[in-house]
Amino acid sequence: MEKRFNSTVYQQDQPASSPKRGSSIRSGARWIYYRLPDVIIYGYAFLYMYTGWAKFMNLSTFIRGNSKIPHLGQYAKLIGYSIPSLEIVLAILLVIPVYRIKRFALWTSTLLMAVFIIYLSLMVKFAENKLCDCGGVIESMGWKTHIAFNVIWLIAGIFALVRTKVKHSKI
Repeated sequence: MEKRFNSTVYQQDQPASSPKRGSSIRSGARWIYYRLPDVIIYGYAFLYMYTGWAKFMNLSTFIRGNSKIPHLGQYAKLIGYSIPSLEIVLAILLVIPVYRIKRFALWTSTLLMAVFIIYLSLMVKFAENKLCDCGGVIESMGWKTHIAFNVIWLIAGIFALVRTKVKHSKI
């Protein structure tokens, strides 16, 4: 009994750099790193479902805001229906457990995020009345915060694209 007690005391007194503790941290980090692309994919799905639904709930406001955009205002109705529809379709495709469909949706989602970044950057640079009808909480962000948020999602999407290609090319 006493020998057992001493061994547990010894294990608690081991330094943090012991091979046993380090390997569990490394395996935990590998576990997260391996699953991070899936987290990003489902994050994109949630983000697009949320913003698409919010735009549909305030469709007239979204179309009215788009009509004030220089050079694109004439397509306000088309944009007003197509962007939220695309976001919701992408959200659905991202959760379908078929690799090629999910990968196509991830590519499209990442490209759409790049388009949103370009749009926001052009609005900040050239437009007098800065318009954003992104929907929900995202609409309440400041311009720089919104661009930074989108850039982070763009980088995450690129990371997920690279990791999913690597992960599935080993099969």
